[in-house]
Parts: sequence; structure tokens; C-alpha cells
Amino acid sequence: MEHVTIGGHKVIMKLPTLGDDLLLQAPTDHLGRSLPPQMLRAFEGRWGYRSSERTCYVDAASASLLLYPNAEMHDSEEFNSLSSSFFSWFTAVREWAAAWSGTPLGTFDNSHNSAFHIPYGKKYMTASPVLMRTVFIGAKSLSRAQLSEAFRHASRGEHLPVEHQMLLSSTDAQLGGDLRRAVIDAATAAEVALASYVADNLEVRGLERGFIDEMIKDVNGVVNLHELCTRLGGEPAVSKGKLRQELANVRNLAVHGGHTPTPQETTLARQHAATLVQALRPLPQV
Repeated sequence: MEHVTIGGHKVIMKLPTLGDDLLLQAPTDHLGRSLPPQMLRAFEGRWGYRSSERTCYVDAASASLLLYPNAEMHDSEEFNSLSSSFFSWFTAVREWAAAWSGTPLGTFDNSHNSAFHIPYGKKYMTASPVLMRTVFIGAKSLSRAQLSEAFRHASRGEHLPVEHQMLLSSTDAQLGGDLRRAVIDAATAAEVALASYVADNLEVRGLERGFIDEMIKDVNGVVNLHELCTRLGGEPAVSKGKLRQELANVRNLAVHGGHTPTPQETTLARQHAATLVQALRPLPQV
């Protein structure tokens, strides 16, 4: 059971439970009561499945929250506010989940179920217009603690740091065949990580943030940021030579020369960026 906040609404979520077979069983509500019959009928066999001894794919969960009764719930301002807030909240959840599990951030599936289904009356349900987006491509599963932490970050409106977002974007671009964007985003991730390290280090030394930002703008490119970082005691884990030849130059050719890098060049550039980001701006271990 998880307590989350979606667009100002306090929501209690419960994941489905393990059954005797591979299919997951319907969760209860926050008080341990069975879900309404129309929900159980509609979602029978659709909660998810157990894919290994310690791993489950969860397709749906129960959410308990207070909404004012409305005869036409799909027209309720409160319900529409909740559903429209869901997309931003779930985007943040997916960002953290993707970064921890190695899942590509893009959506490659064709399932578009509504984000929320709410029972009303004795027989019927209404659904939100906001659609779920899911993806799973060869990634390791999230741990229970990572899922909880992703919910907490999203409930506080905390998205994944920019440098990690750009790494995810770079991976998605390469999977989609856009190798130019993949190396550009990889270089951006490295540059943001270096600039953030430099800025934080100089601020600790007593420099004003405004002055620091102006100084960093005058530093020309990722290679010079790398040199400044190392002079300040940073350890980027990628040499300046490799960064120049196998990331910065590949990126510059893609941006200024219209050159499309090879898959090998793209993969190497992404690996260097990921190594550098992990060394200077690692995510919290959960």
C-alpha cells in the first residue's frame, strides 16, 4: 500500500496480490474491502502476471481517494482535474523507474487504457480520458523500494535530474534509429553533469550563483568543462582525450556537419556520457 499525491489529491494505492497461478489477483481497497463487483468483472485477469519467482508485471492497481459524488462523474471538474494531473505525475514515476531499471523511456507499445476507472451506481464505470503509457524492453525489474521511491519523488513533483533525462532520451533516440539526436543528447547529458558539478563546487567555495552561471556560459564546450572539473578535484571517469574524440567531435559533426554517426560511434558516445554522469551526478541508490 502506497500513499501518493496526484495533483493535490491524496491517493492510497494498493498493488494486486499473488494468487495460486501466474495471474495476479485483484487488490482490495485501502480498508481491506473487496473492490466493487463491476470493477472485479471488468478487470478479471487484467491485473498483471507473475513472470518469475521474484518478479511480477503489474498492469493495474487500486486507488482509493475522496471525490464529491456526481451523477455524471466523467463531467466532474474534480475527476477531470485528477485525471489531467495524472500524466505529469506518472511521467515522473516513469522517469525514475526507467533510470533505475534501465528501461527505455519512450512508448513503444500499442496499449492505451484509461488511467482511471471509477465505479458509479450499481453496474457502471466511468473512465478518464488520460491514457496509460507503458513500456518494457529487456529491462531489469524495479525493486519494491525503488517503486516506492519513484512514487514519492512524483508525489513531490520531483522529476529526474536533467542529465539523467538526457541519457534516457539518448537511449530512446538510438532505439528509434535517430543516431544524430542520440549523440547530441548524450553530449548534453555530459555537459549538464560537468556544469552542475562545477557550479556546486564553486558555490561551496563562496562564489555567488549568478557569477558562477555567467562564468560557465563563457566556458566553451564539454571538453573545457571537463578540464575545469578536474582542476576543481572532480573525477569524471572519462579521459579528456576520449571525451573529445569519441563524444564531443562526434556530436559536433552531427550538429554542424549534418553527419549521421555510425551505430558504433553512437553507442560509444552514450557509454562515455553515462559513465561521466554516474561518476559526477549519480542517482541515489535505493
